[in-house]
Amino acid sequence: MTKKLKIAAIRPATLLNKLTTTVSPSLPIGLAYILGAIKDLNVDIMAIDAFGESPLINKAKKFSDRNIIVGIDNAEIITRLDKFIPDVVLITCMFSSDWLLIRYLINEIKNKYPNCIIIGGGEHFTALSEFCFQDSAIDCIVTGEGEDTIREIIIKMLSNDYGNDPIKGALIKSKDKILKGEERKRIRNLEKMPWPAWEFFNVDIMLDNGIGNTSFGVDNFRPMTLNATRGCPYECSFCSNPQMWGKLWRARPVEDIIKEMKFLINRYKANHFDFTDLTLAVKKPWLKEFCETMIKEKLSVTWGVPSGTRVEVLDYEMLNLLKEAGLNDITYAPESGSPRMLKIIKKKINPKQFIRSLKDAVKIQLRTRVNIIIGFPDETRYNYLETLLFVCKTAYIGVNDLLVMGLSIYPGTEDFKRVEQDRGVKLDDEYFDMLTEQGSLGFAPCYSNHYTRLELNIYKYLIWIAFYSISLICRPNRILKLVRDLFKQQGSTRLSMGLINLAKRFRASIRT
Repeated sequence: MTKKLKIAAIRPATLLNKLTTTVSPSLPIGLAYILGAIKDLNVDIMAIDAFGESPLINKAKKFSDRNIIVGIDNAEIITRLDKFIPDVVLITCMFSSDWLLIRYLINEIKNKYPNCIIIGGGEHFTALSEFCFQDSAIDCIVTGEGEDTIREIIIKMLSNDYGNDPIKGALIKSKDKILKGEERKRIRNLEKMPWPAWEFFNVDIMLDNGIGNTSFGVDNFRPMTLNATRGCPYECSFCSNPQMWGKLWRARPVEDIIKEMKFLINRYKANHFDFTDLTLAVKKPWLKEFCETMIKEKLSVTWGVPSGTRVEVLDYEMLNLLKEAGLNDITYAPESGSPRMLKIIKKKINPKQFIRSLKDAVKIQLRTRVNIIIGFPDETRYNYLETLLFVCKTAYIGVNDLLVMGLSIYPGTEDFKRVEQDRGVKLDDEYFDMLTEQGSLGFAPCYSNHYTRLELNIYKYLIWIAFYSISLICRPNRILKLVRDLFKQQGSTRLSMGLINLAKRFRASIRT
């Protein structure tokens, strides 16, 4: 094939429960990495970030009685493709809660362009590869870490050799069968990894609006997504990481991260970075080197860790160093306050050590959040009370915010396999539509074998009320800040942002 291969890369819009109080938008760094891996080939690339190009809640549209669409809808995506006429379409699906919207898009593209090869990647496709072939018109699925796999696929397409033999890390629809390649080994050397190809995306829409995972109503806030490490050495039962990435944890060379940050500062005027790492704080020597280099370079930026992290290396000295290096926002993810449950879900943390690290983070005035999950199959009422007490302690010591949610059994997790076996989960439209209940104020499903669905939702509200009541009573200045934020409709905390966004979603659902 001598002519350029026309490739359209798409992050579709996302589905949100209309009762969700918080949303964590970020740029599509996974898809940007994929494009970075193939942009030097004989290809013509067009990227559509449907979510990122229309991320505002006040533009949301109704999808179902439960969910709203945030982002450019599928009809607009098809209109854009009409002007490009792609040979290949790359579609990312990280969250199974978006599947109904993405399935429709895949089928529409296939109907419009029957000769176009549609390739899916991300955690949903990795976890439910065979199901996705049965439930949609997808042509190829890339599993796990995708850069090397997609590069090999495109090279084979350019040489007219695609679809003849299996490819490692991919499943390919070929006539009446699926060619399933062997599992591809994870990328170990990140030193020579191409950076995300942001030049194909209109990232300024999100940056100009100050939208990011750790955005808090700051004027002239331009948060850029960044990744410093890959993988996680832990195997939590509710997480799809073991299947998606494996236990291998690798860190990029510090000098390469700093070089990328400088480029993003100069190119996009970024002044804050949202780190998307699964577990940034694993090896203390590497983390210390990164912080010391940040301090030495004197970059005038802040950064946050919006995804849950652990405490093994986060002692007072390390947290002080992180703050000096620009860290101003950190999320802790104990998930449970029950020692028994922590052992069952393979979290492997010490609650006392966790509280100590939180106290240190609050003492040095880092903005902190705690993530809690309830409704695990083995969780008893007593285990819930242990978690409630733990949450009260975090509020008393001064943690800023809390996210509490019922367990969502996502495909690819150990908990999903167990619940699927015990309760016969059916992968139908209702199941996927229901997945957005995670973290919402709606009547979430319960998977505990020891208490009811009604109890779970009462427990969820009790945790939320207990945390913020203690937080506001112990620190009255937070009440004044909350009132000011609600009056100005500009959130400076996750609580005020959640309340403001919830009101916007209600108004959007009424309009539609």
